[in-house]
Amino acid sequence: MKSRRRVNSDVGPLSNRIGETVKRTVSCIILAACFAAAFAQQPNSAPTVTDDDFQKVLVAVSNEDWDTAVALSSKFFKQMKADDKRLLRLRYIYLYAAAGKVTDGQLEFDDFAKSAKEFVGKEVEFPYRPITMQCRGAMNFICSSNEKQDRAMVAATNKTGTSILAFEYTQLKEPFDFAHHEDETASISGNIDAIVPNPNKSRFLVMRLFISNGVIHLNAKPPKQISTRANKSLDASGGSVFRNLIRPAMLE
Repeated sequence: MKSRRRVNSDVGPLSNRIGETVKRTVSCIILAACFAAAFAQQPNSAPTVTDDDFQKVLVAVSNEDWDTAVALSSKFFKQMKADDKRLLRLRYIYLYAAAGKVTDGQLEFDDFAKSAKEFVGKEVEFPYRPITMQCRGAMNFICSSNEKQDRAMVAATNKTGTSILAFEYTQLKEPFDFAHHEDETASISGNIDAIVPNPNKSRFLVMRLFISNGVIHLNAKPPKQISTRANKSLDASGGSVFRNLIRPAMLE
């Protein structure tokens, strides 16, 4: 009888210890769940690129402030989501501005080539430019390449037309009636097949840009009345090709 009482007296403390352990475990689980719920309810603090932010890079590249345009583009690449449609235009802005730095002697060809190769295989969208059939010597116009309806070509220059930042060659998905849409403005989108810096490293011509699966997007706004003189520069056709993407308030 005495030994049985000792066994019973030992069971009580052990049972109590097990109960305390279970309580502490349950408390930890509840506390962890509360922390997880509170964290999930917190707003996303990751930086985002607002429309006002994007307007700033448009203004910079329109003003040929190459340093600011490249810096803002690089910053926005890290902040924008992969499905943000503005990325297509931002990639072109970066390449255009970086080429501007090259032609102004602010960036070496080798450094440009290293940064540019990251864009190969990615989608891109050009700014709006007028379509012309008078392509001989035309700068900053969309032309048919080699008079073929499924190929487009642009000689993209700075505002004064003194430096060619890129010869842009696009293989279109479908034939396009250039003559029917002459004097209208349009943008081209597609995949970057290759970016070829000038092997001669002449700052007059920076690169050749090759695009595949191209699509020509006509501007829904009424076309501006322009002359199709083939020697017209960007200044003569109304300033930078990026100006029509900038809100009027940003131009004041």
